[in-house]
Amino acid sequence: DPYCASQHPTPQMDEEVVIGPAGELANVIVFVKDVPGSYPAPSTPAVLDQKGCHYVPHVSAVQVGQPIEIKNSDATLHNVHAMPEVNSQFNEGQPVQGMVSTKKFDKAEVKPFRIKCDVHGWMKSYMAVLPHPYHAVSQMNGTFSIANLPPGSYTLVAWHEKYGQQEQQVTVGPKEQKQVTFTFKG
Repeated sequence: DPYCASQHPTPQMDEEVVIGPAGELANVIVFVKDVPGSYPAPSTPAVLDQKGCHYVPHVSAVQVGQPIEIKNSDATLHNVHAMPEVNSQFNEGQPVQGMVSTKKFDKAEVKPFRIKCDVHGWMKSYMAVLPHPYHAVSQMNGTFSIANLPPGSYTLVAWHEKYGQQEQQVTVGPKEQKQVTFTFKG
């Protein structure tokens, strides 16, 4: 696509594995498994943008029922083909720059699913749909933060598109902060 090529004067790297300067791993979805209770969906939409002919963000987690704004910031045709296993799939074209469509998933999808563009085969993103707000995605420096988790014992899950999934137990007391480290082997 000539438009995509014009957006990147230098070759773009695949985002499957994004590593920080000291070997930190970005784009890991970290979430709490089996949190009791019911949590209303946020009204603030999550955003999935098609910008520079790739999805931004590359990896995300949303809550069941949370609106997801899917944008086309590029002046070329994209299509958004979401492939969840539990929720209904959708495959929608966005031929015009500035187009926005809003979607919601009504069931939990804790195994992240792929979203791809059928027009540009290199474009991919992954999304998890969780029944609660206790999730995060690791940054370039490998850090993540899950705020306001009620006191208790939990299982943390860390998922990466190439390196798989790990679990770790953590107990959090009232007003306590814990540091947890996951190590993925490449």
